[in-house]
Amino acid sequence: MATDGETPNSPAEDEMLPDEREVLSERGKALDEADEDDLLTVDEVAADLGIDLDE
Repeated sequence: MATDGETPNSPAEDEMLPDEREVLSERGKALDEADEDDLLTVDEVAADLGIDLDE
């Protein structure tokens, strides 16, 4: 799990199941096509979940 601004380690593509590769590809395309106004920031998600990021 990534913390403090670190990026998570992604598994090697050859270690992924075929359906995992397909889903990730589809989600990547959906994110590319998404309107910036539809995406949430970390702060917005944390507030929605009641998480205090300042702790």
